[in-house]
Amino acid sequence: MPNPRKNENASQHQQSARATASSKAAYASPVSPAREDADESISTAKIHELLQKLSDEQAKHFADIRKDVTETRRAVEAMEGKLADMLTRINSAEVRLDMLEEAEKQRSVAPPASALEVEKLNAKLTEYEDRDRRVNLRIYGFPERVEDKDAVSFLKATLPEVLHAEFQGGLDLERAHRSFLPAKPGAPPRPFIVRFLRFQQKERVRQLAREIGDVRWQNNKISFYQDFSKATQERRHSFLECKRLLHSAKIPFGIGYPAVLSFTTPGGVKHRFEDHKKALICIKNL
Repeated sequence: MPNPRKNENASQHQQSARATASSKAAYASPVSPAREDADESISTAKIHELLQKLSDEQAKHFADIRKDVTETRRAVEAMEGKLADMLTRINSAEVRLDMLEEAEKQRSVAPPASALEVEKLNAKLTEYEDRDRRVNLRIYGFPERVEDKDAVSFLKATLPEVLHAEFQGGLDLERAHRSFLPAKPGAPPRPFIVRFLRFQQKERVRQLAREIGDVRWQNNKISFYQDFSKATQERRHSFLECKRLLHSAKIPFGIGYPAVLSFTTPGGVKHRFEDHKKALICIKNL
């Protein structure tokens, strides 16, 4: 006779086995198609996002590289410009150096005159020019245009009159003209520069003027001076203040050639100066 309890246990065991099998089947069953599509869509979006981010980073990186390349190109161009300018200067310096070397070579072959030699040559030229002017006189005081474009005829007729003297055969003048300085309104009249044919006649005119002292023509004071070169005139002109002070002190003086101031003090002390500065100090201390 069958055992009811054994049958009941067998039945429960079968049901438990079926439930376990059903649960395993449920876990082992595949995912639905809709869920698979959703998962795939999410993965693609992330990939696109990563790719876009990578692309942006690459674009920014290339932009930075392009900027760096542009700046580098500009720096290179600036450097090339500086190099070109340096080459130009170097070439110019080389040319000048060649010229200096050639000049030095010529100087060594034919050395130039020293400063002392040049000074001596200038002194000689000044002396020659002064000698050539020994027959000249500078005559001051005649108003402008009184000569009417013929200074020689005017002076030949006027000088004997103002000097109260006669010149046998008349004055022998080679030429006469006004100073080449331009005439200025209100300025003193320009002097006549007169060249005599004979030195003795020129000296007689100077002597007569010294004897008269105050030579006048139509109430104009006429003065006679030796004509010197510009260099000698400047040296003599440097004693102008000294002469003014000596005049004020009523001390006789003289200016020797080319520019030597001589005077004697009331105490009988004789002085002779070639340097106007030393002469001025001495006169102020008298």
